[in-house]
Amino acid sequence: MTEDRIRELARDLEPVKPIPRLRTVGIGLLVSWGVALVVDVWVGGPMPRSPGDPVFTTPSYLAALAGAVLVAYGATSAALASTVPGRAAAVRLGLRLTLAGVLLAFAGWAFGVTREPVDHYGDELGTIFACGVRSIAIGLVPALLCTAFALHAVLRGALATAALVLAGGAGLGAVAVQMSCASTAPLHQLLAHSLSPLFAVVVLTAPLALLMARFARRG
Repeated sequence: MTEDRIRELARDLEPVKPIPRLRTVGIGLLVSWGVALVVDVWVGGPMPRSPGDPVFTTPSYLAALAGAVLVAYGATSAALASTVPGRAAAVRLGLRLTLAGVLLAFAGWAFGVTREPVDHYGDELGTIFACGVRSIAIGLVPALLCTAFALHAVLRGALATAALVLAGGAGLGAVAVQMSCASTAPLHQLLAHSLSPLFAVVVLTAPLALLMARFARRG
């Protein structure tokens, strides 16, 4: 009798779809980021700096670049890991790396305004806004791909996941913009590049979370 009840209960169960490996998703995010970079240059964006550019010896520039890399990797890895059971340690590590990236960006700005020659090229509000929007736009494609994975896996909290997804995507965009922007002014790098993930989170988290929750309910 008990076995019959078990068979009856299991008869209507749908097969569980396997969650893609995080490494595979990460590679997909990098590929989508590369496609976004190509499109950015194709529509008129600046080319990345050459490896021999003297700016790569400037501490404030390197700090801003390293900070953007940490934010991109930390927030994206935390977003992906948060949707996979048993990855709480990876989520915590990603959040720590994200915070370290933000602190490193502020440290680079502080060093630049106190220890390096004064440079205000690019400090105009219009230029800062344009670079910030460009950072978010470049990171939008990998952010949407990360969102799709979150919906396919186990979406626990739409608001938190949306914030991490946007921070990671805009972080990837900030890396690209930092590598190609003509301005090396510490204030420009901080506001237009390093803090673009924060702006993306503030402006776009709520609408993205609503969309994610709606698609999750339909699924």
